[in-house]
Amino acid sequence: MKLFIVLMLLMSSTQAQLEISQWQTPEGAKVLFTQAQGLPMLDIQLNFDAASSRDGEQFGLATLTNTLIGTATKTLSEEQIINQFESLGSEFSTTSLKDMAIVSMRTLTRDSILKQSLSIFKEVITNVDFQQGYLSREKRQIYQAIEASKQNPASVARLKFDQLVFADHAYSHAKIGTKDTVKAIQLDDLKRFYHQYYVAKNLTIALVGDISKTQAQQIARQISHGLNIGEKAQTNPMISPLKQAQEVHVEFPSEQTHLLIGQTGVNRTHSDYYALYLGNHIFGGSGLSSILSEEVREQRGLAYSAVSYFTKMKSNGFFLIKLQTKNSQTQQAKQLLLNTLENFIEKPIDPQLLQDGKDNITGGFSLETSSNANILTYLSIIGFYELPGDFLSSFTKKIDAISDKEVQSAFRRLIDFNKLIILSVGDSK
Repeated sequence: MKLFIVLMLLMSSTQAQLEISQWQTPEGAKVLFTQAQGLPMLDIQLNFDAASSRDGEQFGLATLTNTLIGTATKTLSEEQIINQFESLGSEFSTTSLKDMAIVSMRTLTRDSILKQSLSIFKEVITNVDFQQGYLSREKRQIYQAIEASKQNPASVARLKFDQLVFADHAYSHAKIGTKDTVKAIQLDDLKRFYHQYYVAKNLTIALVGDISKTQAQQIARQISHGLNIGEKAQTNPMISPLKQAQEVHVEFPSEQTHLLIGQTGVNRTHSDYYALYLGNHIFGGSGLSSILSEEVREQRGLAYSAVSYFTKMKSNGFFLIKLQTKNSQTQQAKQLLLNTLENFIEKPIDPQLLQDGKDNITGGFSLETSSNANILTYLSIIGFYELPGDFLSSFTKKIDAISDKEVQSAFRRLIDFNKLIILSVGDSK
């Protein structure tokens, strides 16, 4: 027990001393850097506003573009790129989400290795060569993923809920697209998308590792200098609140029903964000210790787990409660979720639950900022979502200061029981 307390104190001290430097390269890229001494490693994450919300009508275009970065350059084949990174012990990856497209690398900071790794990394990002063979291969893999998702009730439910809550917004479609939209995408589309969105002014660079600030500035400049300057992508509109309740059932041959209840939410800059964050943690975001889990799992055994969460997007995302239960128990589970949410908003919150929620969040936050990978994620979030520089240092203080009345007031302002989406995917026969 004493060892655990000492460890937590050390973690808290590390978090408190975390220093974030921010600047902008001459080409317009935003940079965030934290020096992390001890391990001779450097993590770099490039976050482009080039994800599926930029697809337009060509659903899947952003994902295909991002996936093909690293397959070939004007001078290197995919095999050569893979072999060179592996020979240096460096890790390269790409990921495409709804808000951001990510290109990242982890490398040792030994001078010779760092120099070679950065050279390859820059080549892969700035000298992309989109080739038909790789495009055809990725399309085949996406077709398989699309077909597989149709056989998975959880995937069916997730996509349908997105379509309902986001409606005509750019977030509403699956980031991998549909078979028809992917089939229609050509090499010229990828080239156009890359040249429009993979530019310095549309980039946030996050660096964490055992290098100096001067080195970080040189690395960031090296990367952004190789890109076109371009323009920052226009901000997506906020998501319109639902005008009326929607109860939708999707028939699916399964023994259990996936039940999702939710509505539009908020983003990290909203004035109620911290109160909603704490409230959700107590209500359904803390796993088996949450109110939702106690009511659904422990008291009635309707589901193995029941959770709630907010998606945190650049535009406002959504608030969602979900569980998986026997088909015959769907109506009972639905009513219980609605009643539990209403009780949480209207009835006094147990002071001990409130304090436990705060302690759990603040204690866990120290652990979350104790690794380079997690710090890198937070730097990316701060930079990409344009959060204040003290977001990390002030987070736990703001959580600690929230009262039970502030939690419930925030939920009352957000939740409209007359405008909820209630979605079920399962066998109703």
